[in-house]
Amino acid sequence: MIRFLGKRRPAVIGLILGIVLGLMVAIGYGSTSAWLCSGISRCPGSWQPFVIVSSIIFVLIVVAMIIASVVMARLYKIFDTSIGGEKAYEPSIGTPLRDSDGEEA
Repeated sequence: MIRFLGKRRPAVIGLILGIVLGLMVAIGYGSTSAWLCSGISRCPGSWQPFVIVSSIIFVLIVVAMIIASVVMARLYKIFDTSIGGEKAYEPSIGTPLRDSDGEEA
């Protein structure tokens, strides 16, 4: 599963994870609502409010996951020092560059 997600763009990963998480939460909300309404005498006369709220929850979670994955991917590119290749291992200002023998290069 991780290898499958690792080959995708961040927006697609967010879409996939958002759909999975959104369906879990929306189905959980809908089933909890149905369970509570089966035991409580006062419930809405129809099922449309539960479907609308479940759909809103699903869409919000999918959008939030897409945005979060794109933002996290960009932050990873900003803060990851290994992306620069050899440039990431250059010494900082004022630090002399030494070779494997410990002598200055």
